[in-house]
Amino acid sequence: MRLHGRTIAITGAASGIGFASSERVLAEGGSVIAIDRERGALETLAKAYSEQLSIVTGDVTDAATVAHALGPLERLDGLVTAAGVSESGEQLTDISEDTWDRIFAINVKASWQWLRDAVPLMSERGGSVVFIASQLAFGGGQLNAAYIASKGAIVSLAKTAALELAPHDIRVNAVAPGAIETPMLRRSMSRAADPQGAEARSRGRHAMGRFGQPEEIAAGILYLLSPEASFTTGTTLLIDGGWTAA
Repeated sequence: MRLHGRTIAITGAASGIGFASSERVLAEGGSVIAIDRERGALETLAKAYSEQLSIVTGDVTDAATVAHALGPLERLDGLVTAAGVSESGEQLTDISEDTWDRIFAINVKASWQWLRDAVPLMSERGGSVVFIASQLAFGGGQLNAAYIASKGAIVSLAKTAALELAPHDIRVNAVAPGAIETPMLRRSMSRAADPQGAEARSRGRHAMGRFGQPEEIAAGILYLLSPEASFTTGTTLLIDGGWTAA
């Protein structure tokens, strides 16, 4: 029970990496404040972990949602900002300002908002923050400029926040997954001109020849949240099936 007695807030908790992380934290004895626009599969978790799970429904970019989730707390031990959005398929010159702003609002600004409001709750006892970056932040890609740029910003935000918050014993790291079997990946593939071809190319780009599973990313997040990572801060953990090595 690596997280027994610890409270972790997780955004984007109803699906994909956020859901897998919530499930893993609960199984390790932690309590989870699960934030998402949809309750979805969280209802199933609530039946199994009724005393450990609190669900907050709302937009992660809305200050009222942040206040609703964190306002009642006296302390917080961890934060995972797993909420994210991707809009692939357009040349960078064709992306609208609204699309660019929305992607950065969800992927970057919201991570900063949640971190900013979590810091006072962690300052006394310390804590761990985990952002979700992407392997694309290290290797680039085409037809997904806003998403890739936002994930590069997350890598830099983790480093900067780690330096500023180290005196408060707050560790800040990121994980950079490869392509993971999530609803967001499926939506991204469906927007390609040739979805089957795009999927085959993406699988082949990974040295392991497959997509990852959300649970595999959750395992890395669990490590960064746990006391085992007590000397780890300001880093980005690549869990990409060898994408950056291939």
